[in-house]
Amino acid sequence: MRSINTTVQYQWFNKVWNNEDETAIDELFAEDAIAHGLTEEPGTAAFKAFYNNFKNQFSNIHVEVHDVLSEGDMEASRCKVKAIEKASGKPVEFSGVCITRIKDGKIAEAWNHYDFLNMYQQLGYTLQPAVV
Repeated sequence: MRSINTTVQYQWFNKVWNNEDETAIDELFAEDAIAHGLTEEPGTAAFKAFYNNFKNQFSNIHVEVHDVLSEGDMEASRCKVKAIEKASGKPVEFSGVCITRIKDGKIAEAWNHYDFLNMYQQLGYTLQPAVV
């Protein structure tokens, strides 16, 4: 029987996000790694900027990892994120998928696909047609 708790992704979500342990970023994210879909630049400093920006806007962040599939140096997870927007006090809940390449026990590259549109709609934002 597989155990998702032993995967790097599970450790990542649990330590970095659920336990708000910023030092775990250095522990689990390679210095030159990139988190596609979240940051434009590689490296821990770029990810920490995203991390702290998100934490400045949201509290009570919890990532529930539903499953992680692992083969060779690749891991893929599906999860649900729950948080509260600090400015409005509104709760949000949205799903996501993360695929990572693992090297030497750290995330070397990540592809992130989270339903941020759903998150923003829960906060009252709407899509407007482009004005041309």
